[in-house]
Amino acid sequence: MKKKYLWVVGGIIGVIIIGLGGWGGYLLVKRNNQNDNNPLYLTIIVHTEEDEDENHQPKYWVPDYNGNETVLLHFTSVMREFATIAADHGAKINFGTDWTFAEGVANYDPTFFTDIEALGHEVDTHAHESHILYNSVRQRIVQAGGTPTKVASGMLEAAIYHKIDYFDNQPYFRILWGVSLPGHTAGEAIPGWVWRPSRTDWTVHEPTGDYIYIGPGDQVNNATYIQQAIECRHEKRINTYAVFASPRGFKAAINTPGMPENWTAKLNSFDYWENRLAFWDEFLTELDKLSGLEYASLTEIVEIFEQEEENLSFNWEAIPRSDASLTQRNKDAGYPIA
Repeated sequence: MKKKYLWVVGGIIGVIIIGLGGWGGYLLVKRNNQNDNNPLYLTIIVHTEEDEDENHQPKYWVPDYNGNETVLLHFTSVMREFATIAADHGAKINFGTDWTFAEGVANYDPTFFTDIEALGHEVDTHAHESHILYNSVRQRIVQAGGTPTKVASGMLEAAIYHKIDYFDNQPYFRILWGVSLPGHTAGEAIPGWVWRPSRTDWTVHEPTGDYIYIGPGDQVNNATYIQQAIECRHEKRINTYAVFASPRGFKAAINTPGMPENWTAKLNSFDYWENRLAFWDEFLTELDKLSGLEYASLTEIVEIFEQEEENLSFNWEAIPRSDASLTQRNKDAGYPIA
């Protein structure tokens, strides 16, 4: 890694945060390529997931964020460092938080969300609503010190129409991201794009629609795929692409005091947190060099869309799908998603 960042939180070494304060609008999104009026807008998406199912049973594949202080502080420490590395590259993270992570932050690390936001990143409400609804997740983020965006993520395709009706009574949610099939068994096109989903067919643009959907593209954490997405941009769309990270992929060292064994990894493993961070630093360095790419948060993308909407085209036959799952696509590209 190029740099080390140190942060002391309750005796845990993590990251030093230098808050630059806030984020700009459309003009500040333009990092390079000032003459490129049709960039690919790239966002880093992080989802924490809930660690408890609808029967209130623990999910073995998700860390115990709200019940184990050591676990929560490890992952918030690493996410601070990840957020700092991203900010150093000018990249933007939308940190999608489910309810158990928000509770853990409130209990054990109450400055985490404000620290992330101070670096120019955003905190979103992420939910699968096994028994905690979107608005309740949002309230937990607020109680933990965060300022959640209007983004709602975590919806399955079969449920989007029900969710739109539900969001009608929840004015905090107006941006929809990443509608998926169960298990992410199919991906969208390279790249994604932005529209206002119709209430009868969410894949069709409704000019007077209340919600704005941001397509994630095929979400492969690989510069070759992203270059392909740049080359496939549509001149009359807001072209988008998301790269994905899960905190649970950044594991502690084996025999770390207080850490459950399943959240530790060997020092030479890709899942060891320092190795994952090194990957992201190198990956973003590659992306920095790509012509036609701009980093933007989801809120910034919506602002750009609203400014350009009257000049855009919303004609397409269908949303192309990938035959491989999100996990398989990334595995094939050399990035095993946790």
